[in-house]
Amino acid sequence: MNTVNLKSVLALCLSTLILALPTALQAEEAPAAEANDRVVAISIDAEIVEVNHETRQVSLKGPTGEISTITAGDNIERFEDFAVGDVVSTTYMASLEGEVREPTEAELAEPWIELDAAAKAGLDMDPGAIVGRVIQAVCTIEGMNRVTRTVMVSDPRGKYHVIGDVEPEKMEGVTLGTTVVLTYSEALAITLVKKEASAE
Repeated sequence: MNTVNLKSVLALCLSTLILALPTALQAEEAPAAEANDRVVAISIDAEIVEVNHETRQVSLKGPTGEISTITAGDNIERFEDFAVGDVVSTTYMASLEGEVREPTEAELAEPWIELDAAAKAGLDMDPGAIVGRVIQAVCTIEGMNRVTRTVMVSDPRGKYHVIGDVEPEKMEGVTLGTTVVLTYSEALAITLVKKEASAE
């Protein structure tokens, strides 16, 4: 199989997220292009209940009434446009791809690669930001359970991860100690959505 181009994966993840913003996404797993891929998208709206333009702190009230205070980073431009009563739309997307194969020489030399990227809203867009990262890791399968449909892998840092909802047929012919190259992509977008004025 071809080596994954991490920059291309991140660009695809971010562009997909931009296209998904207008859609009211719920927490769900969507089928991806390949059988070994999985994508999860979650969208949550929160209302700004307090904003300090000097400290860039924003207090958000979520759908269940909980209030959280965050500090807007410099990657969110035109922060002065944020006001109490505005709605912040947050969309999170993550994908995981696994390839059961021997790693390439380049992957063996760098078994853990992590890339970060950020994009800012243009002048003709609502103020907001998109941040994301891609991780490619050469992992080892340490455990498999066909009944619980889980696979446990160890990464190059010595940490263990359990991957759930793995189809039992994907485990056929795979033994403990087998190498799997995992590519994990995630992106988070925060977009300011002006509330429509209430009709009198």
